[in-house]
Amino acid sequence: MKRSTVALALLLVLAALVLHLSVSWQDIPTLARNGYLYDDSFYAFQIARNIAAGNGPTFDGEIPTNGFQPLYVFMLVPAYWLAGTDQITPIYFALTLLALMTAVTALLLFLIARRYTSDAVALVASLVWVFSPVVVRQSANGLETALAMLLFAWSVYYYLERIRANPHASAGQFVKMGVLLGLAVLARVDEFLLVLAMTLDYLLLVRRRARIGEARGALKGLGIAAATVIAVCLPWGIYGLVAVGSLLPESGAATRFLSIAYAPFFNLGPADMVDQGVGPSFVWAHVVHSFSVLKLSPPVHVFYRAVEKLGDGSALTGWVLYAINTISLAALAAFSFWVMRRGRADGRHDRREISFLLLFAVLLMAAYSTWVFGVFFFTRYFYPVYFIASVFAACVLQDVVAWVVLRRPLLRVAVTGVFALYAVGLVYMGMTNAYRSTPVYHFYDIARWVEENTLEDETIGVFQGGAIGYFSNRRVVNLDGKVNGRALEALRAGDMCGYITRSGIDIVMDHADVLELFLGPDAGSAIAGVDTKQCFTGASVGATGWVGYRLGKTDNTAGDAHPRARGASGAAGFSN
Repeated sequence: MKRSTVALALLLVLAALVLHLSVSWQDIPTLARNGYLYDDSFYAFQIARNIAAGNGPTFDGEIPTNGFQPLYVFMLVPAYWLAGTDQITPIYFALTLLALMTAVTALLLFLIARRYTSDAVALVASLVWVFSPVVVRQSANGLETALAMLLFAWSVYYYLERIRANPHASAGQFVKMGVLLGLAVLARVDEFLLVLAMTLDYLLLVRRRARIGEARGALKGLGIAAATVIAVCLPWGIYGLVAVGSLLPESGAATRFLSIAYAPFFNLGPADMVDQGVGPSFVWAHVVHSFSVLKLSPPVHVFYRAVEKLGDGSALTGWVLYAINTISLAALAAFSFWVMRRGRADGRHDRREISFLLLFAVLLMAAYSTWVFGVFFFTRYFYPVYFIASVFAACVLQDVVAWVVLRRPLLRVAVTGVFALYAVGLVYMGMTNAYRSTPVYHFYDIARWVEENTLEDETIGVFQGGAIGYFSNRRVVNLDGKVNGRALEALRAGDMCGYITRSGIDIVMDHADVLELFLGPDAGSAIAGVDTKQCFTGASVGATGWVGYRLGKTDNTAGDAHPRARGASGAAGFSN
């Protein structure tokens, strides 16, 4: 690269590091309460901590699980081994690692985009991605999202540079491609769809090359890459079969089940849908929601947010906003079609070579709209789609710039003004999202209550138990099945009450609606014939709607806590 290009790349990486490290290094209570760290993040942290402690891949210390993305969790194990009983330092290690990965991903976006655009346009597209609210928040979510995105971008870049562009790629290069893709799948299992999209793209490419005699050895190379992917992923698949009887993460099956079970909470269907099966309206609602979260794509998020702000308290509501959203989404599709039809621009690489990215996006959205569901997780699930949108936006921007520079000065000034407003809006949105302090989760505070008001030998059963299990220093059994296949079996069989009593759980807690959904309306008085007594009210820690019940006879006379637990020392990492 030219010196000027290297300078731009370094500027991009520096900007990404400054922003994302500043977000990651906020205090843990802020990150936990304000929705940066998901409850699922603490499943990963706790499993890594148990592995470091010699308990193996388990959340509660006893029940084995494969309901997590292995590459990320195993990367955290050394931090927990070195930290000992320190709960906080490993989290900062993880978040710092994710911020660094985001910076490298921004660099890869720049390198991919400059294949089809000027360096300046590629830099702009990368900066838009770095400062977008969805990237600012997801890069600090404590999950594998940034790692999977890095390996996705790295795989795409290597494929374009070393495999697709080289008719005589060596066996070693195909092995490297396979390693990258295998690691990507271990980072997030849904990146197997990238393997499928690349394979189809390469087969079509081989077919075209065969017509001109340049396909010799290509299929052999593809076989080498495929075998390498299998070799990289096989040990984890064998573990899954042996430990829990499933090649795929049990969290995926649990997410599908929960998405259907929680349908009444989102007005998507009746509670008995888990037994009767999903209907067309349920699937269609997820398809619609999948397209609606495309509004968060970095290149267009500012526009959509401006429209929403204009609609607040004005006549720009209802069907008008719906029409604007529909037209805008159609425009996104038109832009993608434009990029593909445009082909080469200014002697650069043919843009049609990235058509497989569109195929991947379609496959990913279809998978989460028609099978896995998870309407509450689409933002994170569609993170690669936002990256792809940024690549295509760079191509469109290149064409716009090329057209504008040939127009009259007045038009150039007007377009420059529009871009300036866009930049201001983007930076404002990114900054306000980066340091927003609006508590949305109270798992951290519930965990504090559990640590201070229960006995060390008591077992807590929670459906949403990630942060509570991590911070409370108690054995917390996951009841929603994400990291506990036995609980998922009980949920499917309608035997959760029986599972709770068989598991020796002393306290059951969660949001009252969740407990009623899975345990019935009488959980407050008895669970599977065992008397219960309310011991926790979420309002006491700001978690309105949460309740907790102690099972069996108790000497509880203190109202909402076990009397012998009063005066507990508190978890090591707790602070206000």
